[in-house]
Amino acid sequence: MRILSLLVTFLLLSGCASDRIDTAVNQCCVDDKYETFTVKSENIPAFLGPLMVSNFSVAMANQGLQPVTDNGDLVATLRYEQDTLSEQKAKDDFDEPMAMGAGQRFIARIAIEVRDARTDEIVYSGQVQRLHDVAAGEWMHTGRASQAILTAFDEVLANFRE
Repeated sequence: MRILSLLVTFLLLSGCASDRIDTAVNQCCVDDKYETFTVKSENIPAFLGPLMVSNFSVAMANQGLQPVTDNGDLVATLRYEQDTLSEQKAKDDFDEPMAMGAGQRFIARIAIEVRDARTDEIVYSGQVQRLHDVAAGEWMHTGRASQAILTAFDEVLANFRE
């Protein structure tokens, strides 16, 4: 009975793991001399860009910084990176794929680099990333995704000012 209970717990936890957006801080922290920021994006797909930039701007505002369109004290660059993982394909007895192009498995990452606008020195860096399993015909759920992205940006910036 104990083994069954552990197995059920493991399955429940592993099922939730794919819905999580992972975060990491690479270089920390920023002092209080900065008041404003601007955001740039690089290589972010068109459908995802506005969602990333607006949620990152809210997370930075949550740190007490004011977003501006030009001449911010800080310049934050959000860069899209993708690691394509091997695709698991179902095969029949003749070793032929049954569902060509049926889906993709990849890690989507937004690398965050924040620079002092005056010196161009990196003062903060981190990332948010998520494993994706996308089947043919699926589409992005922007409402739930948007909230999860904002939460991830808030998490990665939690110690932005120390």
